[in-house]
Amino acid sequence: MGGLRGVGGRGLLLLSLVAVWAPVSSRLVYVEENLPLPGEEAPPGSPWPLPRNWSSTPDQLTLDPATFIISSDLTGCDVIDAALHRYQHLVLIDPEATADPGLTLLPFLNVSVISGCDHTPHLNLHPDYESYTLEIALTEVAETEGAEPVLRASAHLVAHTVWGALRGLETFSQLVHIVEPEDHYRVNVTHVDDVPRFPHRGLLLDTARHFLPKGTLLQVLDSMAWNKLNVLHWHIVDDQSFPYESRIFPNLTLHGAYTPRHVYTQRDVMDIVEYARYRGIRVIPEFDTPGHTQGFGKAFPHLLTPCYGDGETPGTPKFPYHAAYENLDPTNPQVYDFLKAFMVDLKHTFVDGYIHLGLDEVFLSCWSSSPVVRAFMARNNYTEVRQVEKHYVEKVLELADLTPINYVTWQDPAERGIQMANTSVVQVWKDVSLSPSKMRGWRDYVHDLTQAGHQVILSSCWYINYITYGQDWRNFYNCDPTDFQGTEEQKALVLGGEAAMWGEYVDATNIMPRLWPRASAAAERLWSAPLSEAPSVDTAAYRLDQHRCRMLRRGVPAQPILNGYCGEWEVPQDVMMSTPPPTTTTTTTTTTTTTTTPPPTTTTPSTTSTTTTTTLPTTTTTTSAPSTSEPMPPPLSEPAGHQQTENQSSPGDIQQHPAAAHTTQVTPTATHAGVTVNEPAEGVPSVEGAVTL
Repeated sequence: MGGLRGVGGRGLLLLSLVAVWAPVSSRLVYVEENLPLPGEEAPPGSPWPLPRNWSSTPDQLTLDPATFIISSDLTGCDVIDAALHRYQHLVLIDPEATADPGLTLLPFLNVSVISGCDHTPHLNLHPDYESYTLEIALTEVAETEGAEPVLRASAHLVAHTVWGALRGLETFSQLVHIVEPEDHYRVNVTHVDDVPRFPHRGLLLDTARHFLPKGTLLQVLDSMAWNKLNVLHWHIVDDQSFPYESRIFPNLTLHGAYTPRHVYTQRDVMDIVEYARYRGIRVIPEFDTPGHTQGFGKAFPHLLTPCYGDGETPGTPKFPYHAAYENLDPTNPQVYDFLKAFMVDLKHTFVDGYIHLGLDEVFLSCWSSSPVVRAFMARNNYTEVRQVEKHYVEKVLELADLTPINYVTWQDPAERGIQMANTSVVQVWKDVSLSPSKMRGWRDYVHDLTQAGHQVILSSCWYINYITYGQDWRNFYNCDPTDFQGTEEQKALVLGGEAAMWGEYVDATNIMPRLWPRASAAAERLWSAPLSEAPSVDTAAYRLDQHRCRMLRRGVPAQPILNGYCGEWEVPQDVMMSTPPPTTTTTTTTTTTTTTTPPPTTTTPSTTSTTTTTTLPTTTTTTSAPSTSEPMPPPLSEPAGHQQTENQSSPGDIQQHPAAAHTTQVTPTATHAGVTVNEPAEGVPSVEGAVTL
């Protein structure tokens, strides 16, 4: 099959014998007997992404699950308290592993945070915002004067912020490894000075083409934290569906979601944002306009422009490329009234301060085919339909400034010279590889946009949804956002980038293996040294293979990058699961305990803790929320608005959501989009029952 043969029988037997007794939990195997793997093999416990400065000695320490503790000088900080509890489990992940009796015990890891507690991550350009220092030491200590010195081990993590502490805890958890077949915990004497290269290290998820259950999104957030990604770009709605439940426009989901089950309620969104916060991850929602808005139009069709696909009839598509309705109507004042109210709604739901406004891929031919738009152009002395697009974009950016919110946009409006706020961020998505006849290389776009003074993030070379046979992760690893001809001032405007997982062919059944470890390659490029200073991609493959096995051990079905194996963590699937099921699917005593008691600042291991990490009740499903040591809240009842039928309300009606009566302060206001809406009062509170992790 194909152009590659399998490893020959004799070679496979020899490799298997070597692998079984190798003191590591993973092993890459070359493709052909006559093509041995290049690169330098990574020692056990090699971290991903690679720290900026990392050195270790051959001296090894061991951990005793019965006594090892992670503690912090910072008390009463929810982010740190939860992280200590979470990483106590991740470090001591194997209930069968024990201390190595021949090595010195490492009794603790102490975490110090210089700047005190912080509760919400945000875009911060200071290099110390996520930096940390980690020291795992073995020293000779004379316990009494004149006594013979003895060896003592210690581990100290120092970070400027809680977010740096989270990154350092992740590194420590990766340095600790298990040797097989003895099943002993070991960690090398190590020094790490680490700082991320870019402040924006993101992953785009598309939940409009295929709805992703909340549990899947939470599992993705865990995986992002393990790869030191810090932004979830949530492309939550699009033409195909509108699964986001608005506080003030409930008909958007009533008519725009696939079904009432395919909806992210306000409680769901709060849970996801809160889960991300505890992992130092910002959540930036994207609501793309004026194109990609069929989802809006299913509730409010009068806000869309009818396209004349056949040149004569309103509301006719242009097969196979464009629909009959897919752009908002830029001539309709109700569109801007609607967007003004919707932005206020979003501001009170998402805490980050940035919202992605989209503003890309406008179907201009639809507008130019419309007599209404052409009349609008004549009244405004517009000679090109691009001027209509500029009119729309400027109105939307003005609304964003008035709300006020900071915003990210796709590159399209910035390319055309539209003025944007100094805080705005432009996302580069175009590349010649996507459309050779219509696009330039991404380096040209980044050069021109930074030359114009825009802050940019790059996605062009990290479209993870595009798959090819073989090791396509190498392409992602070899893409560097500052690899363009520009000044140092221009390169300083590059804030990072995002791996993009568009959802046309991805749902909960295949998203995790498609994401990981391919997105890990982009994560290292965004965290670690520039490509010009990095190890070769061949050498990186060994660490990536280790990291893939690490994610398997943590319950993520990450796909292989080459031939080889990951020890006992490959099969079966239930063996891989390293955390107990969500509290809503089991009634065991241990679950009740976790739900009712917050994690202590100093986390002491116990027999009960070990038991919960390995108990796997049959109620667990692939779509349920991945449990961590932080309890999830009980589910709220489905809001009544999602139980309405078509004959109870029709598209175009905007009603107060029945659940809003007891969750949101509302004030009837003037007309938006043609009918009266209930707009949140100033200082609108959160929905009752917010999750506390």
